[in-house]
Amino acid sequence: MKEFETSTRVTLFDTDASGIAHFLKIQRFFEVGEQEVLRPLNIKLGDPTHGGIHFPRVHVDVTYHQPLYVDDMITIVTRCSHIGRTSLTWQHRIMREGSCCVEGLVTAVLIDASTSAPGPIPEGWRVYLGVS
Repeated sequence: MKEFETSTRVTLFDTDASGIAHFLKIQRFFEVGEQEVLRPLNIKLGDPTHGGIHFPRVHVDVTYHQPLYVDDMITIVTRCSHIGRTSLTWQHRIMREGSCCVEGLVTAVLIDASTSAPGPIPEGWRVYLGVS
């Protein structure tokens, strides 16, 4: 399975009053990882009427090992750990200076825009992500 990395910085907007990244903002970092993985396939997440695909999350599991602070430079490591008929499970690690601060799994289901029902994951995605 291929791993993909993208780097970003924790912003003030990402933190709560204590200066620590808010737990909901961690999921935003996971989504950044997913978007960067899918970008080379020209896959745009979001409103299908504006060229995107509907890819709702149906399960999220997060483990927090260390807090993230404002201005931390982090690396989001993302890999697809499982592909079902209509779903993908992403495995994420948020790293700071070589240490894993947060890890999680996110399962998303591909929705067919014309039927609003789950649709099959394209074969090209399986090849690109290195998961069969």
